[in-house]
Amino acid sequence: MTDTSPRPARQSTALAGRLGPLRGRRAQRWLHVSLPLLIAFSVAQLSKSSIGVIVTDPGFSHRFGLDVHPGSVGWLTSLFLYAYGLALLGWGFVLKRLGPRTSMLIGTALWVVALAIPPFVNSLGELYASRVLLAVGEACFYPVAHTLTARWFPMHERARANASWLSGIFVGSALGSSLTAAMISGAGWRVTFFVQALVAALFAFGVVLALLQNRPDEVKGVSEEERRHIEAGRFESTTVIPKRGPDSPFRNYRYWLTMLMYVGTNGPFYGLVTWVPLYLRSERHVQLGDIGLVLTVANVLSIAVMLVVGRLSDRKVRRAGWAAVGFAIEGVGILGTALFGNATVDSVFIFLGLAGNAWCVVTNWSLLHSLMPTRQAESSSSLFSSLTNLVGAVLPALMGTLLTATGGYTAGFVLMFVFVLISLGCCLVLRPQGY
Repeated sequence: MTDTSPRPARQSTALAGRLGPLRGRRAQRWLHVSLPLLIAFSVAQLSKSSIGVIVTDPGFSHRFGLDVHPGSVGWLTSLFLYAYGLALLGWGFVLKRLGPRTSMLIGTALWVVALAIPPFVNSLGELYASRVLLAVGEACFYPVAHTLTARWFPMHERARANASWLSGIFVGSALGSSLTAAMISGAGWRVTFFVQALVAALFAFGVVLALLQNRPDEVKGVSEEERRHIEAGRFESTTVIPKRGPDSPFRNYRYWLTMLMYVGTNGPFYGLVTWVPLYLRSERHVQLGDIGLVLTVANVLSIAVMLVVGRLSDRKVRRAGWAAVGFAIEGVGILGTALFGNATVDSVFIFLGLAGNAWCVVTNWSLLHSLMPTRQAESSSSLFSSLTNLVGAVLPALMGTLLTATGGYTAGFVLMFVFVLISLGCCLVLRPQGY
């Protein structure tokens, strides 16, 4: 494909203006895609992040021998992440064959079963198996979300669309720890799993069944005006993004560069959420309740950042420049946390690190859409998600190794900072090309 110059950014706004402000009943794409994905991602993150609280219950730890072999706790997360990363590859093929709606229903059904299993098993191996099943079920979410975003949203709305469902990750994180702690204290770990399974059945499977749809041309409520609005802004039709290199993203180095960029988002996210609570507790002597407050505020701030950045970056559809600013903020937050020895100052830098990370997530995913033809959304998004999750999952373990070797957290935070610098370099390559 020959290089084409992108139209000025004002043309995307003009296009939206000509097609009208599709609000209310006419804007069905927000109802049939954004809302069910937001709810599903929120509930998924709630159940995913709650395992760290559940293992503190003495009855749970004794039943599965975690009190005797505490190192096994780490494998509950590691097995989940690696199974999740591998399963993402398989879901790309399933989506191509069955479509996103059926795939999402299968995935959430597996997820409900996985949450209901732990109260009935007795061995650690069986518990591990339930976590692997949970990972396989949840792994469909990202390729489904990206495929539907590519089908339902014009290019100049995709950052907002991505932000609308990605914010569910931070909603679930903000609610997960406190709600899980309350349930365990009041009813025990078995009831906690059952409640999570019930919530998943009602608010993930049920909402997907009721609302999620494959294509706008299959939904009667979608007006002809909205269909034209969507089709005019698809990858194949729009001129608001440059189209450089081969048609296939797999033969375009910019796709792989964007993937490398996302490692600086995914890896530091896993590193921060895994080690910041222990860092604040052991190095800064912050009370557990205050740690929860810091993380809750950080998650709420991240939601606000994603929504604002999503709207602003859609104005010019220049994702790489916006991502560069996010990586700079994330890097300052990570490095500042390691260098300053005051708990209050550290909290501010943690806010910056996680808010910058949220900034990068929404712009990085939207940049992927600038390199991903609609017909290849399933395969290219599943490979992208799989490889970045597998690489990102290594960082918490590397930080643990550095902690053991050095006796401090500084080396681990510096490693995260290096990841961010690499991602910033990727942005600086893509930005002059108009991405």
